[in-house]
Amino acid sequence: MRLRTPLLALGSLAFLGLAGAQTLPPAPDVIIDAMEGALGRITTYRPSHGKGYCATGHFVGTAEGGRLSVAPVFNGQRVPAIIRFGVGGPNARVSDTARSTRGLAIRMATPAGDIWDSASISVPVFGAPTPEAFVGGLLVRSRGANGAPPDPAAVAAFVAANPTTLNQGRWLAANLPPASFATTPYFGVNAFRFQGADGQVRIARWVFEPRAGLERLTAEQLTTMPADFLADELRRRLSSAPVEFDMVLQFPGEGDDVNNPTIAWPDERPRIIVGRLSVTEVAAGPGGACDPISALLLDQEPGIALSDDPTLAVRAGAYAVSLSRRTR
Repeated sequence: MRLRTPLLALGSLAFLGLAGAQTLPPAPDVIIDAMEGALGRITTYRPSHGKGYCATGHFVGTAEGGRLSVAPVFNGQRVPAIIRFGVGGPNARVSDTARSTRGLAIRMATPAGDIWDSASISVPVFGAPTPEAFVGGLLVRSRGANGAPPDPAAVAAFVAANPTTLNQGRWLAANLPPASFATTPYFGVNAFRFQGADGQVRIARWVFEPRAGLERLTAEQLTTMPADFLADELRRRLSSAPVEFDMVLQFPGEGDDVNNPTIAWPDERPRIIVGRLSVTEVAAGPGGACDPISALLLDQEPGIALSDDPTLAVRAGAYAVSLSRRTR
């Protein structure tokens, strides 16, 4: 499970998906150019989850984890982890009460030098089913060269052609934001192939389930909580005990789309705990060991491989371009 050459973070209207023509996936720089067009130029902060906090901890795989994946991180040893909690959007000063995703990025490194990056969000679905739809959604929402606002008719046409791109926004509108980084699940949203000790390859998505339980802000707290409460709240928790998450694999049932991250699988699908992440310390302020890490989500055999989800194939290259622009 060694790191490989980057394949991930987003032009032309050919990527809108409105004409139905088959095109090659957008190149990494095209993806990031589209993000900058819609969200602003990348300088110091990430274009997604620009506001974040570094933490450290460790991960221990369960016996079931070792059975379902031969990846070294699941062999039962304690694996050190560098962790980043984030608040969705490019604005590093966004309020912690924002109705956006919360992020959990993890880099684990075994004593043998095996590295596994993962990135998860607090919503069970992604915002686009394909790289082309991701770029297209950004392009129609970008301002023109003279600062003109996006064309509502173009946005409406794009949404009509790509209806599942609204699924994440609908979920966020229907659910209040987390009350703590420690009390929300974090979903991998994409499917991966897990090769088990028995040689069988199984498709699964993961979710990091909070052992503290689920807790969201109340409607009143949404208007009264300070803009920067999440990091201090997490530090208070850690002063008495580690914050823990169970890593759970969810397996698809008949008819579930394994290659479309905008569609969640039903909750009743089989689930197995494969490990536990323990967060033991959060940096005293902004910045830290997680800053230069982009959680590239590479093809990490043995034991974990990409599925045919098209959004995975472009992710590492786009993340690499994004990292180069914010550290230049």
